Amino acid sequence: MRGIPESEFQERIRRIQEKLEEHNFDAYLVHSNEADQGNVRYLSDYWPLFESAGVIIPREGEPILLVGPESETFARERSKIRKVRKLLEYREPADPEYPEIAVSTFRDIFDEVSGGKGVRRLALGDYTILPMPVVEGIKEALGEKGEIVRAEWIIAELRSVKSANEIALLREAHRISELVLEDVLHRIRPGMTEREVLGVVYESMYRHGAECEAFPNYVFGGKKTRNAIGRATDEPLREGELIQLCIGARFGGYASSVGRPIIFGKMPEEIRKRVQFGLDAHRKTLEWIREGVIAGEVAVKFYEYFVEHGYAANYLYGPCHGTGIIEVEKPWMEKTSSYPLQENMTFMADTFFTSEEYGFRWEDGFRVAKDGVELFSSAHWEILEL
Repeated sequence: MRGIPESEFQERIRRIQEKLEEHNFDAYLVHSNEADQGNVRYLSDYWPLFESAGVIIPREGEPILLVGPESETFARERSKIRKVRKLLEYREPADPEYPEIAVSTFRDIFDEVSGGKGVRRLALGDYTILPMPVVEGIKEALGEKGEIVRAEWIIAELRSVKSANEIALLREAHRISELVLEDVLHRIRPGMTEREVLGVVYESMYRHGAECEAFPNYVFGGKKTRNAIGRATDEPLREGELIQLCIGARFGGYASSVGRPIIFGKMPEEIRKRVQFGLDAHRKTLEWIREGVIAGEVAVKFYEYFVEHGYAANYLYGPCHGTGIIEVEKPWMEKTSSYPLQENMTFMADTFFTSEEYGFRWEDGFRVAKDGVELFSSAHWEILEL
C-alpha cells in the first residue's frame, strides 16, 4: 500500500457532512498551500504546488476541489474528488491576471454546491493560513446576510484519530527514516558541511522508497543545536561539538521524524549527563501515556521531571505534538490540554533540551494504545559517539 484508498476519502467526506447537518452549516471550506497541505490532501489527496487550494463540502452532494488557474490538469491527475474548479483566489503569490483563462467565482461555487440556493452559513477551517484573497472572495459571495463560522475543530477531530491505513503509512514512513539514520551514521564525517550531510539524508530517503521529505530535515552542529527550528548551512561539522539530526521521510502522504543528538569523538561528561537525562525524560513520557489519560497531565509530569532533576531553565516546551499528514499537527500535549487521549491518536514524543551553549532533541512517533503506546521508531536510543 502506497496511499489511502479512495473509499476512505469518501468516508471522510461523509463524516464531515454529518457534522454539517448536526450544526446547521450549509458548507465547509478548508484551505491548503504547498507548505501545509494537510486538510486538502486529507480530503482529496491533492497537494498544491506554487498555487494554493481549497475543498468545499456541502451539507449534501459532492465536494469540489478548488485550485488556481494553472493547476487544473495536475489536480485532476491527483485528486480523489471528481469536481475541480479554478478560481483566481488560489493563484500563486506573484498574482498574475490570467486574462486568457476562464475561472469560476466563489458565488459560482456556492450556487453549485447549494443547487442555486446559495450558502448562508459557511463553516471555515484553516483560519491560521487562510489568505486575504480567499477571505475577500468568500465575503463578497456570501453578502451581508451570510455568516462565517470558524470551525477548524471539525476536521481536526477527524484527523486526530487515525485509521488502520493511516497508521500503516506512518509505520512505513518511520521505518524508512530509521534506514536513513543508519546510512547517515555510517557516512557522516568531521569536516562535511551540514548541507553535504543533508544531501546524504535525501539521497538515502529516496533510495529507500520515500515519497519525499516530511519537512526540511535537520542537520546542524555547535551552537545552532540550540535552535528548536532551523535549517542546514554550509558550516562544517566538527569533532567535539554536539550535532542534531532530525530525519523525517514522507510516505503515502504521511510524515515521520526520528531525532537524535550525535557527536564525533567522546562526549564530554556534562553533555553526556544532559543528553542521557533527555533520553530518560523521553522514555518517561511514553510510560505515562495510554488511552484515557488527560493530555495535560502528561505535560505537567514532563515539566516536573525537568524541575526535579534541576533542569527547569532548560525546558522550552513539551512533551508531544500530534502527527500525521503534517509532522506537527493538532492536537498538542501541553499543560493546558484538557482532552483525554484516545486509542489510535498519533503523536511525536518531542523531547527538546536547550542551553546557552547547545541543545538537543530526541524525537519519535507513536500511536496511543489502550494500555500504553506503539512506538513507530526507537533505533539508537543510546549515547551516539562516532
